[in-house]
Amino acid sequence: MKQRVLFLYNWVPDHQRTSRFHECAKTETVERIIEALTSYEMDVVPVNVFNAAQLEEDIHRYTPIDVAFVIAEGFLDEPDSLYDGTGPLRIRAILESYGIPYTHSGVDTMEACRNKDLTYDILGKNGIAIPRFYVFSEKEEKKDIEEAEKMVGYPMFVKPAGGGGSIGIDPQSVVRNRDEFTAKIAQLRKLIGEQPIIVETYLSGREYTVGVIGNGNPDVFPIVAFPEHFSVRSQQVKSIEYQARSEFELLEMLDPKGMNIRETAVRVFQALGAHDLIRLDMKEDELGNVYVIDVNGTPSLAAKGSLAYMAESLTISHSELVGFLLYVTMTRAGLNIPFILQDTGIRVASILQNGIDDNRVA
Repeated sequence: MKQRVLFLYNWVPDHQRTSRFHECAKTETVERIIEALTSYEMDVVPVNVFNAAQLEEDIHRYTPIDVAFVIAEGFLDEPDSLYDGTGPLRIRAILESYGIPYTHSGVDTMEACRNKDLTYDILGKNGIAIPRFYVFSEKEEKKDIEEAEKMVGYPMFVKPAGGGGSIGIDPQSVVRNRDEFTAKIAQLRKLIGEQPIIVETYLSGREYTVGVIGNGNPDVFPIVAFPEHFSVRSQQVKSIEYQARSEFELLEMLDPKGMNIRETAVRVFQALGAHDLIRLDMKEDELGNVYVIDVNGTPSLAAKGSLAYMAESLTISHSELVGFLLYVTMTRAGLNIPFILQDTGIRVASILQNGIDDNRVA
């Protein structure tokens, strides 16, 4: 009997993936993940998550469920939950209440990843380099603005403290004086209401992104160094940056900066108590010092996304990337793993640890 995987995602027609629904998966991504999971001899139950009651009804309907593969960011009936940081926590709490193992990290880690001030607090306490920052948790007053100016100093980078998907991040996020600062705050308040806003040191150097996968001693994907002219990676930039892949650089494994980023990435994974998979963004200051600026607990698994690009550079296909994530989750949960998935897991682990093998085309 095949093992059953509950595939949880958020989907709207691609033309509706704007603003509040930007975190929803593209049609192609949903279809390719279903195809990949099915190819590993799993009984796949796709569920587009609208609300908590529907999710629980589907859990009852499709029980027994061996594992959940979760890319859903919240509930479509509550669009704010898709980006305010609450959605991933609530979905995982429901799964835990039914004893269902799931991909990616647990509730505590997801809470930290979805609240940048919590991320910074944890990383800072673990000696990991982070920017100076200040958080507005309620409507700003003059004393708060002055305190932010004192603690952080211009130029600053202003963004929502919760959520993901680069919502609210644009060229105006870089502020150099009081007028630009208050204008950006007003823009964010209109967009996200009274959700917390974080103000941090603007780092003018190059940005990097790196994926960490596994458990115990996790593996690190090749590090992507973005072109220096990608000074602000907004939603708009991220949606088309795959078209500029020829300008990307993959840092060599033995490159000193690459080694430092790899070591930091593993330290971040461990400091946050992460499971299975994270992707973190890092940025340089004008002196070349590198700081962690974001940790994504549910990084995109789109075929054109950064993780897929990292994997492809090692000749790991998108299907194998999806399969390996399922493999590390099922291994962590102590579940029986189909032979075809075991084979993929062993092969991908070998590539990540040792480089491209002799039987694969580079």
